[in-house]
Amino acid sequence: MKENNTIIWKFDKKENFAFVIPEDKQKNKDDFFVALRNSKNAWNGDMVEVVEIKNTKWKSREAKVVKIIEKYKIVVKEKNENTIEWVFSQWRGDFWFIDVEWIDKWFFVFSDNKNGALDWDKVEATTKVFKWKEEATVIRVIERKLDLIVWEYRPGKDNRFWFVVPNNPSVKTDIFVPGKFSMEAQASDIVWVYVTDWKWKNPEWVIKEIIWKKWDKKIDVLWLIIEWWARINFSDELISYAEKISSPQASPLRREGAREDLTKLFTFTIDWADAKDLDDAISIKILEKWWYKLYVHIADVSDYVKEWNLLDTEAYKRATSTYLVDRVIPMLPEKLSNDLCSLNPNTQKLTLTCEMTIWNNWKIQSQKVYESIISSDFRLTYGEVDEILTSPQPSPPKEREQEHKNVASFPPKGERIQERGSLKEWKTLLFWWKITTELIKKLQISNELKEKIKTYREWTWVLNFEFPETKIILDAEWNPESIKEYPRYDSNKLIEEFMISANEAVSREFSSFPFLYRIHEEPKWEDLIKLQDTLNLFWIKFQFKNGNTKEFSNLLNSVSKLDEAKKMFLEKAVLRALSKAVYSKENFWHFGLWLSFYSHFTSPIRRYPDLQIHRIIKEKLAWKLNKSRVLYYENLLEKVSKHCSDKERKAEKLEYKVRDYYTVQFYKDKVWEEFDWVISWVLQKWFFVALKDTSEWFVELDRSEFVESLQEHVDLSTWKRYRLGEEIKIRLKEVDETMLRLNFEVL
Repeated sequence: MKENNTIIWKFDKKENFAFVIPEDKQKNKDDFFVALRNSKNAWNGDMVEVVEIKNTKWKSREAKVVKIIEKYKIVVKEKNENTIEWVFSQWRGDFWFIDVEWIDKWFFVFSDNKNGALDWDKVEATTKVFKWKEEATVIRVIERKLDLIVWEYRPGKDNRFWFVVPNNPSVKTDIFVPGKFSMEAQASDIVWVYVTDWKWKNPEWVIKEIIWKKWDKKIDVLWLIIEWWARINFSDELISYAEKISSPQASPLRREGAREDLTKLFTFTIDWADAKDLDDAISIKILEKWWYKLYVHIADVSDYVKEWNLLDTEAYKRATSTYLVDRVIPMLPEKLSNDLCSLNPNTQKLTLTCEMTIWNNWKIQSQKVYESIISSDFRLTYGEVDEILTSPQPSPPKEREQEHKNVASFPPKGERIQERGSLKEWKTLLFWWKITTELIKKLQISNELKEKIKTYREWTWVLNFEFPETKIILDAEWNPESIKEYPRYDSNKLIEEFMISANEAVSREFSSFPFLYRIHEEPKWEDLIKLQDTLNLFWIKFQFKNGNTKEFSNLLNSVSKLDEAKKMFLEKAVLRALSKAVYSKENFWHFGLWLSFYSHFTSPIRRYPDLQIHRIIKEKLAWKLNKSRVLYYENLLEKVSKHCSDKERKAEKLEYKVRDYYTVQFYKDKVWEEFDWVISWVLQKWFFVALKDTSEWFVELDRSEFVESLQEHVDLSTWKRYRLGEEIKIRLKEVDETMLRLNFEVL
């Protein structure tokens, strides 16, 4: 494909990338990958002229569009007004936007211009520029997504009809339910309704289920969960099925000759103290002075969850486990996630093991993946591992050295052994084990290898963001009693580095077969330009040349030297300039990790893509991945990747919603209290403030002037200046429990 030789190609756009397909397959047999930044905004079906780009990163050949020859569909209505089709969504209050994800862009929508659209509807809208801001007006709803909504049930006149009041403030329509569709619901019951007919202005609604009584605990959180399509309960049939396959008779552990017996290999897990679904375990050896043998054992969920059985069908619909403040909504029933598949200690478990030989410079020299059986010797918490590695080590009692499987007797039911502050005496761990010499030695070797891997990744410009995470503590009545920053341990990094190594090794090992990849594309040039403008406001002399990972890594190093508020602000600006990581059946590398191959392999209990590639791996190991199965996976994986990417985004948004709910509950009895906060983000109409407990909310100013070059607001009433990073005193004047919003005023 030569630059001066015009060839007509058909443009085929996917979710986060595109292909150009030759019209004449006899002259050009290959399809070419096109990054969205090189697409010239071409759309599906457009005829384009392209040139090939020399590329050594991916196995797919790459091209860029130089000219759109013929538009498949004209979208321009008139000058400065275009028609777009994408997802309609709400932010807070009467703030709306249309999210056009394939160009990573959103358009603001005023309440009067939403034309009856609801959250997650697919809409057609016109766009225009008004006062340098892009706005949209909804023309019509193309596809309704919010067909199940949670409401409070209220009686109408003479009980001949009823109406439901939405908890979701995005729905402001009166909804009537005929009495025949009431399912005998009572006043103030919380019901689940859906629309049987959206054709008319006033749709017909039917009650599907009475889900809760108004006075029950945690109803508000349940309300949020259902409105975000999370599947809370498993059916009785599925629970019975899970119980059936969990019996020893139904699933004997040992498969003669099929699995490596690693039960004698010293193995341990590291996780949070309250974790129940233990996906991964570690074993490690030093072979010679410069060589390490690292084993990453992952629960073999696919041995129990067969393709398209009851469990698999439900797991696919959920696609991920969702971790909320007050509960976990698992992808699999607890019988599997917390027991049968979880790598609990001193029990034999089926696993897939990724065995890696690693040289002193971190490079993985060889890897192999195989089915195995393990028996974990220790269950450790992150805090315990940090304590063991940083505390002076006592000499263990001799009787403890004889056997590494050293389980202390269990305490009485309900009694919990507390962690101690130091290792001055031979300590009992949280889960009743005694520390042994072998455990200490293995943790020291693991930490040594982690440091080498970490140093190598930093040298190869891996992007590393460490934003504080919020931890909300609930009391016995499910009320928030404190908000604080989630603890971060050095051993978190140990597990993270080992899992990344396994994910890369597995992805590389099976890259010649149909596979699911976790891809992170390069940022678009228009986003780099916006980031460059932001950096200029802070007098940071940095110029993007290629927009590669090395440049971003150097930028983060420069930003890290600033004061905390500016550092946090600019790190978030950098993060917003990057593309979103998604699942894909095509391998287009991982920009943030600077890896040519990367997949999610290590969490099949809580992520469906991991479970999916486990099946492919096992079919390959069993020599069953024939041509028909290859074709099957080629067709299946695109659907799986899109579905799982979508469900992941929704789960993240639900997590944020529930966190906001409990934060509002925590502050609701603190109205008129004063706080010292730091201005963490400055925008045209308001600024955000952050507290030490990691809570972050915005303060709206009535009359102010935004000085972008100084990142400050000037209050036109008092002439006070509010600048990024400045500590200010504010007062909570209102708590809006419906909108999940805190309203503050500056003192």
